[in-house]
Amino acid sequence: MVELVDLSVYVEEGQPVFPGNTRTQFFVTGTHEESGYTVEKRLGEETETTRRKLQAKEDGAAREHPLVRTLVMSEHGPTHVDALSHVDPTNDGSIDRLPLERFYGDAVGIDVSDVPPEEFIEIEDIRSALHEGGLSLGEGDALTIHTGHRKATYDVDDPTQRYAYLQEYTGLSKDAAYWLAEQGVKNIGIDSPSIDHSSAGETGRFPAHDMCAEHGVLNMENMANLD
Repeated sequence: MVELVDLSVYVEEGQPVFPGNTRTQFFVTGTHEESGYTVEKRLGEETETTRRKLQAKEDGAAREHPLVRTLVMSEHGPTHVDALSHVDPTNDGSIDRLPLERFYGDAVGIDVSDVPPEEFIEIEDIRSALHEGGLSLGEGDALTIHTGHRKATYDVDDPTQRYAYLQEYTGLSKDAAYWLAEQGVKNIGIDSPSIDHSSAGETGRFPAHDMCAEHGVLNMENMANLD
């Protein structure tokens, strides 16, 4: 029996979104009741469809039921892949131009949840996690990095938790990022807003993204269930 694990986060209002990007929002743009009334008005009679659409209202329901919603979200809001054109504006590798082969294949998952948010993920942390799991990296592998950050801080209702999710997380050091490129890793995923350390916003230094730009490595951010 194959076990499938969803590595993407929920798409929901109030979710932490990288500063500067549009917040995720849902709008109801049409209801069953509105549709039912409109059709009955046009036809001048009830049909099985309109009866079903209006039944709840006729039974006394106070609210109407969504038929169509509009979703507004940033392409860097929930779980996403940073295209090569995102890390290097001179690169034509936008998501729609990248071959599907770049998005599936063998992967190695490591646990570095013992690295605190204020520190960087170093080469030795990765080597130790690989050794502990009896794993090795090969050319073309994807690497998922479980830091425990999402489980520890993610919340859509508590602003303090939401800010912590966006501002206090570990990430790859420059040495670790370029070491992964040397191992042939082609895609890196993490359960936080960025594969770079949260301090990058203040220092302006994004060594992991720089490595991706130089070596054509993709990265997946805001992942879930990497444990």
